[in-house]
Amino acid sequence: MTRTLIFLCNAIDDVTRIERAIVTDSPAASRKVFLSSRAVRLTGVRTFVLSLGRGRQDGSGRRFSWAVRRVAGVPVVYLPFVHRRFLSELVSLLAPVLALWRFRRFDRNSTVVFYNRLAAYVPALFAARFFRFHTVLALEDGEIVPDRLFAGLGRYLLRALFDSMCSGGALLACSKLEQMTTLRPTLNFYGTCEPHLDKTLDWRAQALTVLMCGTISYETGASILAEAIRILRAEKPAWCERIEFEITGKGSHILDFEHLAQDTSVPKVTAHGRLTDVEYKALLKRSHVGLALKLNAGDLADTTFPSKVTEFASAGILVLTTDISDVRKLMGRNAIYLEEDEPRLLLERLRWVVENRVCSEQLAREGAKAIWARCAPNIAGNLLVDFLFGPNK
Repeated sequence: MTRTLIFLCNAIDDVTRIERAIVTDSPAASRKVFLSSRAVRLTGVRTFVLSLGRGRQDGSGRRFSWAVRRVAGVPVVYLPFVHRRFLSELVSLLAPVLALWRFRRFDRNSTVVFYNRLAAYVPALFAARFFRFHTVLALEDGEIVPDRLFAGLGRYLLRALFDSMCSGGALLACSKLEQMTTLRPTLNFYGTCEPHLDKTLDWRAQALTVLMCGTISYETGASILAEAIRILRAEKPAWCERIEFEITGKGSHILDFEHLAQDTSVPKVTAHGRLTDVEYKALLKRSHVGLALKLNAGDLADTTFPSKVTEFASAGILVLTTDISDVRKLMGRNAIYLEEDEPRLLLERLRWVVENRVCSEQLAREGAKAIWARCAPNIAGNLLVDFLFGPNK
């Protein structure tokens, strides 16, 4: 019997993002969905990504119809999107139901995975159960309870609804999320790796490149890095000439790095803003160290997994990360850890990298081996298929 996986989410590729003028997407989430779907497809399971294809509407009234594209070899069905208040939300509520109605022609051994507990998916959740699809929750982020009474009540009801209607359990971004759902069984899933980049990085280069990317905000450690750079520029230790920083992404603290980049002092800082996927891959190829600095004392420490850890390590980049979530469980001794949210401690770790390049290069290689042993496409794909459909089915 043919098995079918339908991944309901809001993952979006560059072409569609630019075409629909979307600026509120999450590149990390999109990457995880597309690569995980491809890994499942490689096992022989018929796989589709069903994407809302939306962002914050801009009031222009522009309309985008259904679209089908292949991303990472997987068919992606983009639902209609309208840049008009209220109509935008209504379309995103109803279009997934129509899409699932069309998918009902497939055999009954089909599973719909819902990416997080979103109100926009509620009609589709009822439709999936009505059409007798198996339903699974992919819980990527733990919800922080709002201070407002009605918002908190709504979050509680949404959680109860998904927990009662997802028949196949939950995929969890990290182990602590098991406390945030009553669904069983659960599987801790850290994503999968992209095929090896053609990476021939010279660790003997005059200056090592340190990369921070994604959401550039206080919660992701941007203020720690910015203050560390200011300290370096003020104190000018000898090793600061052998390191440079590249920042890409969006967020509340991106302006800090744009201001630092305007100053030609060492260490050099380059602030790219948002890059395309092609430009970002080129940046990964020339980066030595990748920073994943979600705060040890922050709300995100135990409620999500820093996907950049998987991404950096699989690309052969040395991971310097805060000691949060399941990172140590996954990476073991094959990463450099920041146990406290302190700029000077970050500088100590960076200095060690600069002054111990042979060891750092070896650590990056071991980190890549550790990730590929757990998250290689064939391993991750079979792991997902066994969980979503049951082994030997």
